[in-house]
Amino acid sequence: MGYIRENRKTIGMIAAGICIMGGIIFWLMQEKGIIHKPHTQVQEVAPHEILNSTIAETKNGKKVWELTADSMIYDKERDVDVVKGIKGTFYQEDGTSMTVTADEGEVFLKNKMVVLTKNPKGVTSDNATLNAEKVTWDNEKQHVIADGKVVITKDDVIAKAEKATMDVAINKAKLEKKAMVQKGEKNQ
Repeated sequence: MGYIRENRKTIGMIAAGICIMGGIIFWLMQEKGIIHKPHTQVQEVAPHEILNSTIAETKNGKKVWELTADSMIYDKERDVDVVKGIKGTFYQEDGTSMTVTADEGEVFLKNKMVVLTKNPKGVTSDNATLNAEKVTWDNEKQHVIADGKVVITKDDVIAKAEKATMDVAINKAKLEKKAMVQKGEKNQ
């Protein structure tokens, strides 16, 4: 009987060793191929504001438009620069231009469209003026679109409408909705 007792101890030790080795192998197999990333707490960062910046668009080596802004914040979700305190210029191929100002606006980076939304005003290189609630530079078609209470003055002509689409020099303008054109010195 002594022989069986010694074998039981040996068999128990072997079984315990096998269990321990099996546990170690199982643990190693569970961790195999997994690359652990460091656990860091990412803190949301507020959008960065850039002060006194200038952005511009050129085509074939010529400037198409240029804007200087007191403040610019990039909206990543919409891919838009939100700008404040704007002064800029839209250029036409013949050399004429329109200087624009606005309190607020946006520049859509994908299509390079500029939308001036708060107190936009424009003055052409030959002193024609544009006032509206919103002024948009359509970069693809290279023209200006004015919306809401549009007033255009050029020489002795005053044009009013709810919407106007025009070239930079305001030589050609399409007036829509409640359009009215007056010519003469006593225009108001």
